[in-house]
Amino acid sequence: MIDETFRQISSRESGQQYQQYVNSRRAEIAQLKKEEFETSLRESQSPERSKPTDSGLFGANNIFKSQLVKDAKTVTDLNRRKHKMKEEMIEMIGNLNEKDFASFESSMIAFNLSNPR
Repeated sequence: MIDETFRQISSRESGQQYQQYVNSRRAEIAQLKKEEFETSLRESQSPERSKPTDSGLFGANNIFKSQLVKDAKTVTDLNRRKHKMKEEMIEMIGNLNEKDFASFESSMIAFNLSNPR
């Protein structure tokens, strides 16, 4: 546990001297916290608990195997499929004659009424 207390200002030091002490103490506490974090990270990377990494970086996992990247790929693939279908629908609607378009339009209205968003 890191001691994060500061001493009181003494009667013999100026405000500037005390501020220098406070700044150096904050830097010392930050350094101790950093060392404690690195130590705990090294200890948690024991051979029984650590996952194999595909990089030479300490504690780095292969980001392409993470769930976030897999989810992003799924969403991106779905958006690509939707975009392709949208372009095909635009082309199909552009090629319809008036009778076929009226039939398509009524089908879309019925679909939208039966499937509220």
